[in-house]
Amino acid sequence: MQFFIDEGTDIAEFDTLVEYVHEEVDTITSPEQARIALVHKHLPRLADYNIIEYDKHGETVYYHETPRLEQYLTHIEESKHGNDAV
Repeated sequence: MQFFIDEGTDIAEFDTLVEYVHEEVDTITSPEQARIALVHKHLPRLADYNIIEYDKHGETVYYHETPRLEQYLTHIEESKHGNDAV
């Protein structure tokens, strides 16, 4: 989700998300680990909540804007960087 907020887009190629997760998540140590986590855990969960749609054949992820969730994530990111202003 943070990728879509950061990039200001609602469509992403799967490989782009793999790279993003690999670079941004400290506990992900390889692109293959990112790929497995996305396919088997994160994308299915987000799809279950209708936050994303994942075209497995085209390897494209479509994000459904969710303003309340985006506001929450933005607040978390600001808190991480020491900026508690909302």
